[in-house]
Amino acid sequence: MNRRRFVKQSMLGMMPILFPSLFLSLLNSNENNYFIHGIASGDPTENAVIIWTHINTNSIGECKVEWQISTDKNFNSEIKKGFTITSQARDYTVKVDVTDLKKNQVYYYRFIYNNAVSDIGICKTFPDSAVKPLQIAVISCNNYEDGYFTSFQHIADNPEIDYVFHLGDYIYEYGTGQYCNKVFLEQSHRINDPLHELVSLSDYRKRYALYRKDKELQKAHQHKPFICIWDDHELANNAYKDGAKNHQSDEGNWTDRSAAAMQAYFEWMPVRAKSASEMIRSIKIGNDANFVFMEERLDGRDKQLLSNDLGKQSPDRKMISYKQFKFLSDELKNSNARWNFLVNPVMFTGYKSKKEESVKEEDWWTGYPYQRNRLIEVFQSLKNPPIILTGDHHQSHVLELYAKNQISKENFAAWEFLTPSITSKNDDRLSEEKIIKKSEMLYKLNPHMVYNNIAAHGYFILKVAQKEINIDYKFNQDILLPNSGEKNGPQFKIDNLNNLTKNV
Repeated sequence: MNRRRFVKQSMLGMMPILFPSLFLSLLNSNENNYFIHGIASGDPTENAVIIWTHINTNSIGECKVEWQISTDKNFNSEIKKGFTITSQARDYTVKVDVTDLKKNQVYYYRFIYNNAVSDIGICKTFPDSAVKPLQIAVISCNNYEDGYFTSFQHIADNPEIDYVFHLGDYIYEYGTGQYCNKVFLEQSHRINDPLHELVSLSDYRKRYALYRKDKELQKAHQHKPFICIWDDHELANNAYKDGAKNHQSDEGNWTDRSAAAMQAYFEWMPVRAKSASEMIRSIKIGNDANFVFMEERLDGRDKQLLSNDLGKQSPDRKMISYKQFKFLSDELKNSNARWNFLVNPVMFTGYKSKKEESVKEEDWWTGYPYQRNRLIEVFQSLKNPPIILTGDHHQSHVLELYAKNQISKENFAAWEFLTPSITSKNDDRLSEEKIIKKSEMLYKLNPHMVYNNIAAHGYFILKVAQKEINIDYKFNQDILLPNSGEKNGPQFKIDNLNNLTKNV
């Protein structure tokens, strides 16, 4: 051994003793393969937050993982730490509910396993008022095989965004090539894992693991707390309590499949819930805002019917259980908040897309007219109209909701804002001429439609203040290109007198 090599190896041997922080940092940057799925935080309250990670290991035993919380990113002001155990039984995911925190406080967190240190995450507890406007990115529908997740990068890089609401379709259950942009799939080689449709617990776990390797999605989770609900594709397309359109008899028992899908979701997502019923919850920001999160797949939903089926009108048909309906109704009627929001997986208001609508399976709230009308009655009884934040539809729409579908001031019931998809297909594959023509037709057929964009991808930012709310649409310039830029869409404002205005 020559002198230079001897000195080098001696210094490496002394590094853990002389420079422990630097040593851990080097391990993290050069040799850390344990945290390849990143870190995340979610479900913040005024005094608690969930922190999450996954240990990438071939171990078949238990793993003891350290977690740390600090008020500074260098962890000189560490306020909490502890150890937790994970194992194969929970797919080596780690989830800690950190409590006794201060309201409206930014915190930094990290995990340590086998001397390897995760990236540092940023989370934030909720305030008790909206004196300083809250800014929330509202997103849904990120399909791995449809485009790059660049909008997540834009969300992470925006220092004004406090939180992220994910409204569902976080993963898609299809096999490779079954629901995708085939040109993009061939060019990008972003291929699903597993290759087949998800059915078993192992299948769902692998698909979450694939998505969580995406660097842009990782960065959004690292920098922003997520508050999430699921829609159908975390389960199977057009899911309901007893089955799904994309669940066939040769794919096993629906109860087993949906249980496997839920288990993987609770393992891999930074949510506090441990059951479908616990996904139904509310978040209150003092007297300024109340957000009610809905579950519209497993909690009572009856099977979808065709749009011309007279059975749709039955008072016994349910989109949500009677228990959830009462919870939502009570939350709205008893709320003293200036702004009430429904965080809603599927479209409530509805609209016509053609003069003569084709017969199809109705998955929207419009397919459950009796219960929908009862909710509209609740909306009309409130002092201020609620705001419905909706995912699933892949397109950007602003809709005014009227009772009995009659447009008049006395029949006005709510506003609905639909966020576009992150990548999932909409009319983006039509020619620009056809897009313009279809968009114009939608306005003519739907006088309650304030705005539509049927081909853009991205999200909107909800800004909540005491005397007004703003909705700013943000669009990805090209989801088929990596590192694509972002462009501003229209901006909407609802003022303290409940007037809606649009600024382009």
